[in-house]
Amino acid sequence: MNIKLNYIVECFWNAVRYIPGTLYIAALVLIIGIIFGTLIALGRTYRIKGLSFFLDLYVVIFKAVPVNLLIVASGLVFAMKFNDFAKALGLAVRVNDINMLYVGVFALSFTCTTQLSENIRGALASIPKGQYEAGYSVGLTLNQTFCRIVFPQLLLVLVPVLAGSIISIIKATSLVILIGVMDILNGALKYANAAYCFFEAYLAAALIYWLFSLIIQWGGNALEQHLGRYRKEL
Repeated sequence: MNIKLNYIVECFWNAVRYIPGTLYIAALVLIIGIIFGTLIALGRTYRIKGLSFFLDLYVVIFKAVPVNLLIVASGLVFAMKFNDFAKALGLAVRVNDINMLYVGVFALSFTCTTQLSENIRGALASIPKGQYEAGYSVGLTLNQTFCRIVFPQLLLVLVPVLAGSIISIIKATSLVILIGVMDILNGALKYANAAYCFFEAYLAAALIYWLFSLIIQWGGNALEQHLGRYRKEL
């Protein structure tokens, strides 16, 4: 196979143009995932009456649904029903006025929220119950015990898996092309469609994803070391 370096360079720079949009999608999805994933994890861990069953059902459902199916289904429902929904609410906005990027964020958030809720729930389960009892014994309330004792330990456990989740989210953004939103991978393939250099395009996109993975992994390791600087070595 004759791999042409100039094609790789051209595909790389075409893909770079779409890095801001990809990171914007990933950041929104991550923020939504952390907020709602934390709430779901807390509800399932502490078995909130009347709510935990529905949270369990939510996780079971969206763990089984493929991401690409969620994106396509969200795009179709949005295209067919948004105008009726906006009209019922008395809004002047119509489907053509909405950036499909946010539909992609909406769809990816379901998977991200489910994944992060499981990670956070696992981190909560790793904290010994004696930590809560220690807080109660010195007069702290449940909220104070969680914020001052449990949360710092929870964060230390969560950082490594959170770094992996961020990498997964960035890679999952490549699927938003299903609803017409451009990202890093499809930015590289856009040039390949004209020059017929698809292998070089995939190499260029892989290089960008690899660089992001290295940076995120390095940042996660640095944060983990910073948070655990007072932990005694066994």
